[in-house]
Amino acid sequence: MRDISVFFLNYESWVSLQQALSSLSSLKPRIKTVYLIHPPTAIDKQQFQYEIQTIAVPNGEIAGALNTLLQTCDSTYALFLHNGDTLCPNIQPNRLTLPSGKAVMTFKQAIGSQYVEQPFLVRTAFFQEKTFADLDHLPFPDALFPAWLQNVETRQIVQTKDPWIKRPRANTSKSECEKYAYMMKYRRAKAEIPSPTLAIIMSAFNMTDYLETAIASCFLQQSPPDQLLMIDDGSEDNSYEKMCKWKKKRGVKVFKQKNGGKARALNALLPHITTDFVMEVDADDWLDPDALFTIKKKLQRLPKHAAVLYGNFRRWKQQPTGTLLYKTIAKGKPVRSASELMSYPFPLGPRIYRTTMLKQINGFPVTPFENGRLYEDVSVLMKLIKQPNSVFCYDDFTVYNIREHPTSITRLNRHKWNAFLPYADSD
Repeated sequence: MRDISVFFLNYESWVSLQQALSSLSSLKPRIKTVYLIHPPTAIDKQQFQYEIQTIAVPNGEIAGALNTLLQTCDSTYALFLHNGDTLCPNIQPNRLTLPSGKAVMTFKQAIGSQYVEQPFLVRTAFFQEKTFADLDHLPFPDALFPAWLQNVETRQIVQTKDPWIKRPRANTSKSECEKYAYMMKYRRAKAEIPSPTLAIIMSAFNMTDYLETAIASCFLQQSPPDQLLMIDDGSEDNSYEKMCKWKKKRGVKVFKQKNGGKARALNALLPHITTDFVMEVDADDWLDPDALFTIKKKLQRLPKHAAVLYGNFRRWKQQPTGTLLYKTIAKGKPVRSASELMSYPFPLGPRIYRTTMLKQINGFPVTPFENGRLYEDVSVLMKLIKQPNSVFCYDDFTVYNIREHPTSITRLNRHKWNAFLPYADSD
């Protein structure tokens, strides 16, 4: 009964791939096809007693390749092995089945005390309704399978406790540990929080490389947003077209304008906000999977006169290779006055505004400095903190990720801060 197709993903060396292929021997009677996704070298297919297909996948297109293969696969099950994985010799072929009503078997992929749940054996028919997200929807490639699993109901999953997979020693660098901590959040139970309501606003100018990671992170959530309002600020790339791909999602509206800077762009969204609170997400940043759930819970306890809720940032550096390097948690601190705001060592955030108070000050000030194109975050906070009885509330939570990259507007204009200061305190 040849009812299993095996998928080898991202093996980086011929030695590890050879070991993994050899570990399939006990499953030989059940293997129909072996797919080698982007193998490190050519192999002699004749030495194996089952069909082997090698699939060359261009950078960033592995999700599309998997979706195509799995939707045309005629075996009952798909079994996934990742770089360095081998099957243990004690694996029992007759136990590699899924009971009625179950679609996915998972195992725990651990790093230290943390673990990520990974799909191991999946009914191929299940991929007709559950497909993989494009890699540019995810902050890092390792999130592909955990993010897919987020959309699978718990009742459809069985978690194996058998030691069937032998994994290479885990990379325990700070970056890898932070990635694991992030990906663990994908498996938190979905939870609708009807009140208070929360919108996300996003403005983009030439951010096609990072935009869909930001957008997708708003929906790969434990609790979904009530609105997502996006505006293209006169981009010269295909940022607007990428925004439009999301228009069918609940609560999404997409706009465009001639390039006028972020303050003008966000102000154009202001009349369309119908929620109690509104949060900014930059087009090159992204949210943790539990961000909106966490924020809504904190908003339920927010004092009625609080204009802004904010917390901490997690900082990542975009490497030339395309990978992300974890840098640090930028921990916030309480801000009680305009002078404390101006001495804050980094942009205050993530910023969640009370909608009524943001609308009362007519949104984001367009200052004479650089024609209102820079430091709109400082300008709006300065105006809000000067309002009668207005307070800012800091809470120690970290659900927002900042991407540092060479084309970041903040990075490119850091040297202009001192020139802006005289305008920051003007009404």
